[in-house]
Amino acid sequence: MVIAQYILPISIMLGLFLSSIWLVFFLLEDRNKPEPKLAITKTFFFGMISAMAAAALEKGFSVFCAGAAIHDYSILSLTGNSLIEELIKFIVVFVFISASRDFDEPVDRMIYMIVAALGFATTENFFFLSNATTISELAGLSIMRFIGATLMHSLSSGMLGYAWAKGKLLLGLVIATIVHTIFNFLILEKGPETWPTAFLLFVAFILFYEFDRIKQYYYERKKR
Repeated sequence: MVIAQYILPISIMLGLFLSSIWLVFFLLEDRNKPEPKLAITKTFFFGMISAMAAAALEKGFSVFCAGAAIHDYSILSLTGNSLIEELIKFIVVFVFISASRDFDEPVDRMIYMIVAALGFATTENFFFLSNATTISELAGLSIMRFIGATLMHSLSSGMLGYAWAKGKLLLGLVIATIVHTIFNFLILEKGPETWPTAFLLFVAFILFYEFDRIKQYYYERKKR
């Protein structure tokens, strides 16, 4: 079935739906003291907007790479684009949220970084899904985005948030960039299914272990 005439509203609704599933899932990690809905909504919205800023910067970086004879899909190019996206997501939280009185627990850095990342991924979803021309193609793209890039953005930013909470922001940015770069590299070299998914499952295991550690860290600090 051809869906070209309906693809824009479908891609918008579906792209938002995919990110919302992960959003609800990750917010359960903060269910004991949930963040204000307004702050979550604002972070998600600015995350969406930030994807366009990242796209503009990546276009400029692509021009630089072309002038420096750096191949579009080389490790250096992939790393540069990953760094741009991870830095942009961090800037959203740092500029618009970190000064808020609600930003008061170490785990908040992980939560808000993930929320900004899911907003970022939502805008990406709009553009990727809008390229579909049939229901089957749209379904395939949706599945790949859901268990692929949408999850990857939340995991890489969550890792950055954990390092930020531990006072190791620069290390967190490096780790997030590496996770992002490896994921993109695996897609290019191995295809979008098995290896990238297995890699994200491994990163997810680490991230949820970090959630437990940062909550325990905060609990112990409150007892002092």
